[in-house]
Amino acid sequence: MRHRCDIFKVAEQCGIRLLHPADHRPLHRRPRECFAKKTLKKIGQRHGEAHLALTLRLIVETYGNAAELYSETIQAVSALVANPSIEARGGALFEQFDRISLGEVRHQAKGLAVGLPLAHVMRVLLAVRLSDGIVRDDRRAA
Repeated sequence: MRHRCDIFKVAEQCGIRLLHPADHRPLHRRPRECFAKKTLKKIGQRHGEAHLALTLRLIVETYGNAAELYSETIQAVSALVANPSIEARGGALFEQFDRISLGEVRHQAKGLAVGLPLAHVMRVLLAVRLSDGIVRDDRRAA
């Protein structure tokens, strides 16, 4: 099912500036700036505006990750959010993401060079870190 999605409205609601890819300067990337309009449009059409907003908020509203609005990172977080068991965590998901450095995950995924798309490798690494977080949280409760 294809959803209507106004990526500019969603980005504005999340406090994100959408910029033209031609203006991208990798060394001058600022928090809450995104050059991945095509990625946002694709995710929004596939999953809807609410899903896209949650994906973006998980990135920019978690500690230290606001500058990680790379296409691959957005795709990886979106794929995780699409998983019903992840989505069911609600507010706890933001707390779990606060303990994850998306920049570290991206760097680690690049270093693995396993021949898969970077977004796929990042999704797996994020899933492992989230499952480790659940185990740690369970141990504290015991």
